[in-house]
Amino acid sequence: MAIPVDVVTFGETMIRFSPPDHQTFEQATTANVTIGGSESNVAVALSRLGVKTAWISKLTDNPLGKKIYTSIAAHGVDLSGVVWISRGRNATYFVELGKPPRSHRVTYDRKASAINTLQPSEINWSLFKGAKIVHLTGITAALSSNCRKLVEMMIKRARKEKALVSFDVNYRAKLWSCKRAGEILSPLCLGVDILFVNYEDAANVFGARGAPEDVLKNLQSRFNGAAVVLTVGKDGAFCRHKGQIFRSRTFLAVETDRVGAGDAFAAGFLFGFLNRDVQYSLDFASALSSLKFTIPGDLAWISRADVEGILQNDRPAIQR
Repeated sequence: MAIPVDVVTFGETMIRFSPPDHQTFEQATTANVTIGGSESNVAVALSRLGVKTAWISKLTDNPLGKKIYTSIAAHGVDLSGVVWISRGRNATYFVELGKPPRSHRVTYDRKASAINTLQPSEINWSLFKGAKIVHLTGITAALSSNCRKLVEMMIKRARKEKALVSFDVNYRAKLWSCKRAGEILSPLCLGVDILFVNYEDAANVFGARGAPEDVLKNLQSRFNGAAVVLTVGKDGAFCRHKGQIFRSRTFLAVETDRVGAGDAFAAGFLFGFLNRDVQYSLDFASALSSLKFTIPGDLAWISRADVEGILQNDRPAIQR
């Protein structure tokens, strides 16, 4: 019998190419090859914190698919929900890390990738039994109508199994327009228990504007009382839960790679939500996200002890 997992995630993970030392692709002659995908980033971060997690997806059986699989498996994530296909393609993406005033630049190559062919009959639905949280994102809903239907089905299955539904809006302008995202995500978010959204996306996707407190009240009312977590950049994060508003601590971070920091935040919050209260969840999430800023690549190579050290302010400049 399979061992129950605490958190189930579903989404696409890509091969990530990134030139070293903040170079552009035009000038670069080499690139770092890693992996990245919002949902697997969350699964990996949670697994490293000691939470039993599973990731559901579909991969093409070739060296790129195997790299994605082994990179996630190395962190202890349950991959019994991964479906293999003999023909097709795994998605890739390309990241140029800029420094002010040059922005980071992301280019996707994910059209007609394997995940878009995943069928309900191929999903390991047994993973949902005993799960405490099912974590989904707007990225997957943006990939195709088929992926969107699977997200809807997973929300319904989570409800049936009495698991909480966690949903990160994670708007990507290169995948769809704000208007289209709002039309699709609004009904999806009616079925969630925890909603993650940043301040900009709350305004552009849902039309929720004003002070953070007003945005939280607007979204919680619209989405039938979901615990709404609103990130506001350097000002930290807020959460409205059961009529109360909480605000996170903030932590200074010198940026190495911001990609994946939002996923680390979501993982940190879910970890806290499973173990303590909302205030702890926000603070833990903020600390974990800040640590991720200092680590190259999508994945948060961070332990619980690392985060607790930040929260307790007991990290020396050099650990000897």
